[in-house]
Amino acid sequence: MVFARLLRPTNMVRNTGNNGAPKRSFISDITFVALIAATITGIIPVRTNAQQLEPFIPPANSLANSPNVGDNKEDDDSKPKRDFAEDMRKMVISLSRWAKRERSDFSIIAMNGLDLTTFIEPGLFVTKSDAKPARNFIRALDGFLIEAPRYGRDGYNKETVEGEVKYDEQYLERLSDTGMRFFMLDYTDKIENIRKSRESVKDLNPLYYAAPPPDMQLAALAKVPSTPLNENPFIIDTIHKARNYAMVVDSAPFGNKDAYVDALANTNYDILIIDAFHRGTTPLTYDDIRKLRYKKIGTPRLLLAYIDVGRAQTYRYYWRNDWRAGSPDFISSASNTGRWGQENHVYYWDPQWQNIIFGNANSYVAGLMQLGFDGIVMDGIEDYRWWLDQ
Repeated sequence: MVFARLLRPTNMVRNTGNNGAPKRSFISDITFVALIAATITGIIPVRTNAQQLEPFIPPANSLANSPNVGDNKEDDDSKPKRDFAEDMRKMVISLSRWAKRERSDFSIIAMNGLDLTTFIEPGLFVTKSDAKPARNFIRALDGFLIEAPRYGRDGYNKETVEGEVKYDEQYLERLSDTGMRFFMLDYTDKIENIRKSRESVKDLNPLYYAAPPPDMQLAALAKVPSTPLNENPFIIDTIHKARNYAMVVDSAPFGNKDAYVDALANTNYDILIIDAFHRGTTPLTYDDIRKLRYKKIGTPRLLLAYIDVGRAQTYRYYWRNDWRAGSPDFISSASNTGRWGQENHVYYWDPQWQNIIFGNANSYVAGLMQLGFDGIVMDGIEDYRWWLDQ
């Protein structure tokens, strides 16, 4: 697609307090791709080593083993009658199929959501004899990022309870022979915790990152250890060649955008997982991405963009000032778990929402591709659990 409009960068600042809603200004009549299109000066090369997907054939779900599921007249009429887990799988599969048609090397990483890899009720322990794998969903993914596999799920530096550790391990064991890349993200700054956690997951050969405080904000680069684990001078052009990574989503503490970009560029991490918008509102430019592309030592690395596909964040470029729960139809109630500002649950199965995220040249993911990111890390895929609990 040829972009006819070139837009001047617009400085939009989000005032982020610990619990306060962000203050924003929006450009309400433009898309994300139009916003960043002026920064694009070249064509992104296509590699040919990404996995290919089979045609999507939705298998039967154990949560929907009755023809009357969703038709119970005693249910709350305000709750859509749907298979929420399968709807999330379908969206991720569709996103992946579209993205890999656009760029076959574009990596699709799920953030949490391990229980979507099997057709079994969430919360139950899985054995190889009783759980049917969700093969199309698994094939749609290049990897999983698991938060707090050992530390941080119940508070910074606090050990994750053994039952939750075992619950994750059962899925990770089943996925260990799929060729996926695993990213482990603990919330600890104690070297003894880092050593213990890495030892516990070594059989998966994962990439490991220990995020610094405060809490789960992902607002700074790690200081423990002081240099990346397995630091190396190698060229990194696939996630499987990487030996380490860092993840920073909230860039507000860095100050201005240039300071944020300079701080990240001055590292030797093989992969950077970042928000494509400084403070959630000001888009990175092509020049910013080019600077981040190279490790401090000078060799290329990969850049993955954080994106929430299951919730609408009110400070994002796509949010309109007149949006509220029920208007437009795919916006549901506000979430009380947002880390970086107000979020709303969405009808993620709705084509209107999906068209914002992927599937066309004006979508969020298309803009990330144009900007030069090598893949996405999808947050929000566990939001189907919220719908189940309603």
